[in-house]
Amino acid sequence: MVQESDFIRFAAGVMGVSAEKLSLETACGSIPEWDSVMHLRLVMEAEAAYGVSFPLEMVPELRTLADFYRRIVASDRPSRSV
Repeated sequence: MVQESDFIRFAAGVMGVSAEKLSLETACGSIPEWDSVMHLRLVMEAEAAYGVSFPLEMVPELRTLADFYRRIVASDRPSRSV
């Protein structure tokens, strides 16, 4: 499972800020570095790093780092055979 602190460090690296500047409550537009272009970069970098897919219609719903993190954690769970 992806740890919250690891994800925060990942997001900080993508945005070029210190991890101390971010929390799961950090939202798009709440810091100067997270503009609309960075939002799309964060989507693409997260998809590549965590093997998750964010459907296009979901991208506008990813407003905070918590939104990203929840989706990544949910995709990291092993699926059960029925």
